[in-house]
Amino acid sequence: MRYCLENILSLTEASQRWGLSESTIRMAISRGRFVEDEEIRKSGKIWLITIPAMERVYGKEPKKTEDV
Repeated sequence: MRYCLENILSLTEASQRWGLSESTIRMAISRGRFVEDEEIRKSGKIWLITIPAMERVYGKEPKKTEDV
């Protein structure tokens, strides 16, 4: 079995990429909006979350605006 880590983010990375606070995502986790052990997993003190899970709950990742 091959594992792909490209689609897995820490909660901090996910919050930065989607422009959300970590507490917003933590609240969604506590309310059961993500499927535990499939879309999210806690490793020690760190939550790991898949990009498809973030897209399902919050929509596509916002495009970054480049400074001109």
